[in-house]
Amino acid sequence: MFTYRYRELPVALEKKGEVRSALARELRLNPEQIFNLEVERFALDSRRKGAPHWSYNVIFETERPLRASGNAARGLIAASRERETLESDPLTGSVPMASHVDVIGAGPAGLWAALHLLRRGFTVDLYEQGKPVEERFRDIRRFFAERKFNEHSNVLFGEGGAGAFSDGKLNTRSRNIFSETVLRDMVEFGVDENVVTFAKPHIGTDRLVLMLRQIRAEIARLGGKIHFNTALEDVEIKDGRIAAIKMRDVSSVSPALNSAADSAQSLNSAPALNSAARWQKCEALVLATGHSARGIYELLAARGVALESKAFAMGVRVEHPQALINLRQLGKGVDTRLTGAAEYFLATPTLNKTSSAYSFCMCPGGVLVPCASEPGTLATNGMSYSRRNGPTANGAIVVPVEASETTFGGLNFQRKTERDAFDVGGKEYAAPAQTIKAFLAHHADRNLPKTTYPCGLVACNMWDWLDKKICSSLAEGFQNFDRKIPGFIEQGLIVAPETRTSSPVRITRNNDTLESINTLGLFVLGEGAGYSGGIVTSAADGVRLAVRAKRSK
Repeated sequence: MFTYRYRELPVALEKKGEVRSALARELRLNPEQIFNLEVERFALDSRRKGAPHWSYNVIFETERPLRASGNAARGLIAASRERETLESDPLTGSVPMASHVDVIGAGPAGLWAALHLLRRGFTVDLYEQGKPVEERFRDIRRFFAERKFNEHSNVLFGEGGAGAFSDGKLNTRSRNIFSETVLRDMVEFGVDENVVTFAKPHIGTDRLVLMLRQIRAEIARLGGKIHFNTALEDVEIKDGRIAAIKMRDVSSVSPALNSAADSAQSLNSAPALNSAARWQKCEALVLATGHSARGIYELLAARGVALESKAFAMGVRVEHPQALINLRQLGKGVDTRLTGAAEYFLATPTLNKTSSAYSFCMCPGGVLVPCASEPGTLATNGMSYSRRNGPTANGAIVVPVEASETTFGGLNFQRKTERDAFDVGGKEYAAPAQTIKAFLAHHADRNLPKTTYPCGLVACNMWDWLDKKICSSLAEGFQNFDRKIPGFIEQGLIVAPETRTSSPVRITRNNDTLESINTLGLFVLGEGAGYSGGIVTSAADGVRLAVRAKRSK
């Protein structure tokens, strides 16, 4: 047998999945002459407006060598079916770790670390300050309806992490054995198998919830223990090594107590809650708390763990009619029941190339949501359900923010922006808003268009309170984007702010061992560590740690 790959095999929209016949036609073969055909990756190719099609990368075998000509010759290459495995990682089993591991955070990094550590024979206790995803849903709905913020159970915190209530996008720029393992695990837990091969896979919040229940059940089946409503309050470090952790039961914390004034509390200024805290021995601690758990950064800094400032990005969310995006990105007459709702990916240099503006976390057919991790603050995010069939598209348009000269300079900049937004919105989680057209004219709107944001909008002039450099870069970016997507300015609505693109702080680690550079036994993962971005890369961080771990005793 002879093995080949064929790249960018075109398949008509209405014939999605009919790969064998399309490949046979391109190579002028009978379909029966193609053996062991496997799809490696496929995507929607919409470069020709009005004539999109599916594009497949496949691997297959033939009994005789092939000699292709014309277009087929450009797509056909000789290949091998040799594949990387988890065990082929050169660092497999190289990181000594205590046989019992405490994992903090039940987002993607924590869940996959716990799952794969258990599969490799470790015992695991997984702690999550928030609630199981079903209860978390109820808290979020209550917040939208009553504006009572629960600092432990919200859009950002709880089982599944922030990704469970964003968009469920599984995009990753770096496909490797760790990310492939995550995607195949997801299929095992009930997600459509196309997530493994589709170039831009998407689950949706509704299906993510179902998957999380399956992961929870598997962790329990393997002997893992999950402790919800349990927050990390303190760590003890002896001789440069993790020695103990202090965990606090937060199940009795009432949302009604979470006013803006509460956000000023320090780590040790809540004696009424400390009665529910307990110290316990810990030799291996995995921190997978996400980049919104700001108190963890402050705790680690107070205990001498190495941290550093890092660059991130901030800006705004923009909403448009999905019909506009479909028309501009796909062309006239395209049936979006076949293609799905259209996306955009935009970027441009700004301010004489000293800055830029770019799109981030675009949600076709999605909705806007308020997200906050601290009382008295407001940030926005976008999410989509699995069908992505809503009438509105939203995406973040953000501007890079350089690393601060101080460890918490970027975090404080985030926090100040979120507090200002909360105040401008009337301190009831309504969001500051402005049409893009009015933004470019530097004045507030008299009337605002309809929005999917559930807590109401307050018309304002963003230039009055949002950082001026960010505003200037956004203004230039919007003008450029309107040339690429005509109507972007005329039909666009700004809802602000978007602050949580990535962490402004990094917990400095050894990238081979994933261990803190100055605290042995402290392993830091995911977006909160500052080394990943998104659901898949964060979960892959958890798999990577588990594969490299070996029981030291």
